Amino acid sequence: MNLTQERVMGMVIAGLGLLMFLNTFTMSFMMLADDPGPRLLPRVVSIALILCGIGLAFYKSEGAKQLTFKLNENSKRMVISFIALLAYALLFNVIGYIISTFVFLSFLTWYLTKEKDKATIWKSLINGFVVTVIIYVVFSQLLNVILPAGLL
Repeated sequence: MNLTQERVMGMVIAGLGLLMFLNTFTMSFMMLADDPGPRLLPRVVSIALILCGIGLAFYKSEGAKQLTFKLNENSKRMVISFIALLAYALLFNVIGYIISTFVFLSFLTWYLTKEKDKATIWKSLINGFVVTVIIYVVFSQLLNVILPAGLL
């Protein structure tokens, strides 16, 4: 199977549609007699995504570009930022808002800065702390949103 941009995008879209469809089983709502509930629209959209993704993956297009996996500096930054975001999302409920947000913001600020000296490390830590505290105060104290406590 040749990997083209269309095939990769088709597989990604079908995978997202499958995740969306599986996620509809976790929705809870009050059952009424003939009402399909709030699950119907997400299921229809997810099935459409799966079908479109499969169609895109197996559609033979003329002049499709072959996929090359060369990571330039910007692509590398994007991939590492995405991995950091995934780790943040997975650890958010486990270790809590304060620790996960502070580590995520400090790392991302440090990583995306061109200079990697000692001053940059301190600026990144201060930035992570200040932004974490501001968001915590706004959401927890002013808007009364319950943030995950985790280890604290």
